[in-house]
Amino acid sequence: MDSPGPAVERILAINPGSTSTKVALYEGETEVFSETVEHPRDELAAFPTVMAQYRYRRAAVDALLAKYGVADLPLAAVAGRGGLLPPMPGGAWRITPAMLETLEQARYGEHPCNLGAPLAHDYAARWGVAAYIVDPPVTDEMDEVARISGLPALPRRSVFHALSQRSAARRAATLLGVDYAANRWLVAHMGGGISVAAHRCGRIVDVINALDGDGPIAPERTGRLPSLGVLSLVQDGTYTFEQLRRIILREGGMWAHCGTNDLRVLERRMDGAAGDGEDGGGGAAPDAHAALVFEAVAYTIAKEIASLAPALMDGGSGTGCGEPVNVNACPARIAGVVLTGGMARSVRLTERLRRRLEWLAPVVVLPEVEEMHALASGVLRVLRGQETPGDYA
Repeated sequence: MDSPGPAVERILAINPGSTSTKVALYEGETEVFSETVEHPRDELAAFPTVMAQYRYRRAAVDALLAKYGVADLPLAAVAGRGGLLPPMPGGAWRITPAMLETLEQARYGEHPCNLGAPLAHDYAARWGVAAYIVDPPVTDEMDEVARISGLPALPRRSVFHALSQRSAARRAATLLGVDYAANRWLVAHMGGGISVAAHRCGRIVDVINALDGDGPIAPERTGRLPSLGVLSLVQDGTYTFEQLRRIILREGGMWAHCGTNDLRVLERRMDGAAGDGEDGGGGAAPDAHAALVFEAVAYTIAKEIASLAPALMDGGSGTGCGEPVNVNACPARIAGVVLTGGMARSVRLTERLRRRLEWLAPVVVLPEVEEMHALASGVLRVLRGQETPGDYA
């Protein structure tokens, strides 16, 4: 690959996921390459902690850089997926020694996303450039009123697919010909977990946090459950705390009801096709239970999205206490309902959601999660002086 020279805004983006590592290279807004390396679960299981996977994942990144012949090209910066850190505003953040220490010790939880900053830092050091994270999953711009739960000891937290959500909302704004930061949006990222958020005039002011057990029925997560019923399952010995935690986050939802976390399989069963075959098969009777679970998933997603509409009707002081809207700065209407993530590829699901939600605003479906582009774009805004990065201390 020819090198255009050091003046090119060349950004390497690294995004470690649960069972994969995605690597992309951008020159300005243009993608040079983007590829995902899948990691077999049995190989990952050999590591006692997420941080112990570091060299394994770095080898995968090295192999991709060598494959595309970019290992010796000059870079302008490196972007890594943000990890589980304390609550922080969105945008770009410089990767600092304090951030790396927090992630290495897993002070706020263990997840493969914690490897994003260490990988980005080390590749940036190799090239002698700066490293950043962008819109980490702990992005917290919530209104104060949205933090209050019914129990003072359990305030609501902001943990969600911030990078995907903000990127999708910006893309929707472009498609609708409006300014993201001057409008109001309801956004849902629909994957193995589903997060929903209210974006008001550039801030994400309320979040439905799937990692805390909130939200709709998802492929692997239970979503919202009756609290006293959950307590009784532990009290009567049906499940231990750890067993129930695993079910809520990894073995609930579609998996618990139908034994699959793949929406495509559920739809094939609904249609009377062979549930798990790649070609769909045929000859089986339509599965009425699968159809009911599908409808419940669609219904609860729509219900959770619509539930955040009141968060968009305030004026934007940050308290969320019903202050008047300045329509000159940010119109009171909702500009769009944005659906993104892997489940948004299902036409059947998105049409169900469109019928239930289009009375609120135009529904924009963006099935391709542009997280790599979002990482690079966030750093690009820093390089161009359009955004000042934060310094994690």
